Amino acid sequence: MSTFIVFNIYLFYGLVFFSIGCVVVFRNFKYSQLSISPTLWALALFGFSHAFHEWSELYVILFEADIQPQYQVLVEWLRLLKLALSFASLMIFAWLLFGIVPNTVAKVGRGLVVTILLVYCMAVVHFSSSFNLSEDLFREAAHYTRLLLGFGSAFLAGCGIAIYGYSLMKAEHEYGHYFIATGIGLWIYGVMAGLVATELHVGVPVLRTLASGLVLFTLFKALKVFDIEREKLTEAKLKRALEADKFKAIGRLATGVAHEINNPLASSSLALELLERKYPITDSAQQEYVNRVRMGISRAADISKELLAYARPRSESFSTVNFAEVAQAAIRLLSHKRRDYQVVVDCESNIQINGQKIKLEELLINLLSNAMDASDAGGKILLTIKSHAGQICLSLQDFGQGMDSETLNRATELFFSTKPIGQGTGLGLAICDAIVRAHHGEMAIRSELGKGTQIDIHFPIDKDSYD
Repeated sequence: MSTFIVFNIYLFYGLVFFSIGCVVVFRNFKYSQLSISPTLWALALFGFSHAFHEWSELYVILFEADIQPQYQVLVEWLRLLKLALSFASLMIFAWLLFGIVPNTVAKVGRGLVVTILLVYCMAVVHFSSSFNLSEDLFREAAHYTRLLLGFGSAFLAGCGIAIYGYSLMKAEHEYGHYFIATGIGLWIYGVMAGLVATELHVGVPVLRTLASGLVLFTLFKALKVFDIEREKLTEAKLKRALEADKFKAIGRLATGVAHEINNPLASSSLALELLERKYPITDSAQQEYVNRVRMGISRAADISKELLAYARPRSESFSTVNFAEVAQAAIRLLSHKRRDYQVVVDCESNIQINGQKIKLEELLINLLSNAMDASDAGGKILLTIKSHAGQICLSLQDFGQGMDSETLNRATELFFSTKPIGQGTGLGLAICDAIVRAHHGEMAIRSELGKGTQIDIHFPIDKDSYD
């Protein structure tokens, strides 16, 4: 084979592996949630070290005639050492991969890694015990290196990454099939590099280059999943920023509107009282109209107060609060409405939280009121408050109308309400969500149309978690 062809084959062979290392290194794994991301450094190490090996092989092949005879043996064994170290990094990658696959597979895979390394170490001891470093001994050592480390590491790494890709596909995750294809590419490369000798045919290095090129292509496509993750994270941050700006604007608008509404409402309420005193109403029909006016004014005033509470929450300081007392206070305040429903309360008496008592009462009042509105007369509502694993677990369940998936997704959205006009403001669950987050808690809503709704809230008990 001409020098020009040999030069280009090994040049591109090494370039492919160098590109594999670059594909990994120039990916941003900082915010990745994929379990494979902490293992990829070993694959990058293999790419760079094997590229160095192939390019140094090219140097030896081109300038073999210039190497002095007394250094020939040393050069040969150094070539073998470089090859073994590059395959060892691929074996490390296989070991790390088996740490993120199912437990049974992981035990088998890591057991094979240990077995191969032990057999190879025994072979190294056997070779090093001989002081006669003949050409036959070198060929035998090279054979075991390619068979055990070359084929073994590529096959196990291919198995590990293919199993991981299959788990991604089962979870309906994007690009899982590219990880499987990368595993297949590693198997093909393992066969060509570990089982097929270079001297067998002049085209063997070309086939190895093509196999490694397959690994490079599929790996490049597979690792695009990290770019997608980053784009989604950026979009989520942008969305949160836009929502924060929107809520700030709504808060300022709500404050101004509420203040502007309060003055004419107070004036109208006072005028209505003076009118009733000056002109006592004896007709029942007229009295009904007056009562409707008063109810409208009262309703508008309540909405104004809720807007102010949402836009400018009171700066009550945090203190130790007994949750049972909070629940009892909320139930008492809703006593006029509770009598039409079966409200069952199961609350441990000694649960304490570092929080704002008035806000926690408002939270329970809003949740219970919503549950009653969603239930038929006589419906059952379950309120459970218990401590578990360093958390306060609050659960409220009703068996009323429930919500469909579209309504559930918008449940905590500001001003969103399914209640008829005049009965709901769309502030209740938004305020609840704000109160829960202010207490460093988490709120989850589960609902099914026609079967009811369950709201689960978890608060941390540890006082040190509050600023």
